[in-house]
Amino acid sequence: MEQDLLGLAGRTVLVTGAGQGGGRGIALAFARAGAAVAVCDLEGERAEAVAAEVRALGVSALALTADVRDETAVAGMIDAATASLGIVDVLVNNVGNYGAHAPGPVTEIGWDFWQTAIDLNLRSTFLCSQAFARVHPGPDREGAIVNVASLSGVRASPGKAPYGAAKAAVIHLTKTLALELAPRRIRVNCVAPTGIEGPSLTAAASKSSIEAMRASIPLGALCSPESLGDCVLMLASRLARFVTGEVVMCDGGASLTTARAGIPLGEGHRPELRH
Repeated sequence: MEQDLLGLAGRTVLVTGAGQGGGRGIALAFARAGAAVAVCDLEGERAEAVAAEVRALGVSALALTADVRDETAVAGMIDAATASLGIVDVLVNNVGNYGAHAPGPVTEIGWDFWQTAIDLNLRSTFLCSQAFARVHPGPDREGAIVNVASLSGVRASPGKAPYGAAKAAVIHLTKTLALELAPRRIRVNCVAPTGIEGPSLTAAASKSSIEAMRASIPLGALCSPESLGDCVLMLASRLARFVTGEVVMCDGGASLTTARAGIPLGEGHRPELRH
């Protein structure tokens, strides 16, 4: 009954950054809804592990390894998913990393650090969306793109200029894509979560900082991978068939408050591509 309600059974979904954390939660949510899932991650072992979990839920899966900051790699990823699982109906741009925010004020940010955040969070979303739109057959076959932005792209916080700017640009790109692709019946929406429980956050922040973030959220918890997956699932499903160009806050009410929980980077941390 749930699969009929969502309209995702038998569809094909490609999730980037799906090897751990929120991306894994998204991939498993679609699998439970009956969709075949292409699991893309920069690390092949992580992609294979999540693909195995997807198959255990009774649907087809494909593990892919690609650097989605590279245009050629992105085209190959789309081609491989299509060849193995069929036309990709839903693209979820989940690649990014909370650790790509700056550990200090704008006056101390080097250009390389800035560019890393832009490439990691914005360039990847643009390239994947472009490649998906170029090959999707619409308008006779509905499609959907769901981008994962961040609370930091909606609300400014000190020390997060590169990451926040990149995620704000993802939100604007979402709206532009929604307008351009609507005639082809491809809906484009965005989810903006607060900190997501998982290895990326624990690598970027101390335990006390994470607890401070948790305390600043009205619902009293960080965003779980399962909560993120359910939100993305809803936007990609039949339930949101007349929704496009929207930003859904998946933040436990954090955007409704004036609280700002600082998340300093751990000593020696460097931003990594979360695929």
